Amino acid sequence: MSLKDADDSRTGQVIEETVELNGEALAVKLIKRHIEKRTINLKGARTIVAGGGGIGSKENFQLLYDLAGAIGGAVGASRAAVDSGLISKEHQIGQTGTTVRPALYIAIGISGAIQHRAGMEDSAKIIAINSDPDAPIFSVAHYGIVGDYKTVVPKLIKAIKEKE
Repeated sequence: MSLKDADDSRTGQVIEETVELNGEALAVKLIKRHIEKRTINLKGARTIVAGGGGIGSKENFQLLYDLAGAIGGAVGASRAAVDSGLISKEHQIGQTGTTVRPALYIAIGISGAIQHRAGMEDSAKIIAINSDPDAPIFSVAHYGIVGDYKTVVPKLIKAIKEKE
């Protein structure tokens, strides 16, 4: 029923009440505090450092955050990393995540499954770091580094910081 269809034949009684409140009568009880993390903007990022299942643990992702911080980039991830619980879904890049086209995309420990490549292969420059020389990610990378990211990434961070 809308207001247009209101039944005008119904009547009611208005009862007025006076309520006086003082400061002691008013109280607020905090039941639960929920702070949302700031969401990342992968679509708007000019530089993305993305990790895959090869990163191995949540703690190991800190190295990617350190590299992203050194170059002013955002941290992304493959579906394998998200599905493994290494990082939250808001970081996921690919067919079932976000499609990105940054100026620089650094893929670390990402095998390069077609679903992931579909979400990042139009990046202007792609650098892949993977210990498997046959990883499919190298087929779309402009530059490839075959090696253990735990060795390569700290050297990159050091070189970047020395240039500052």
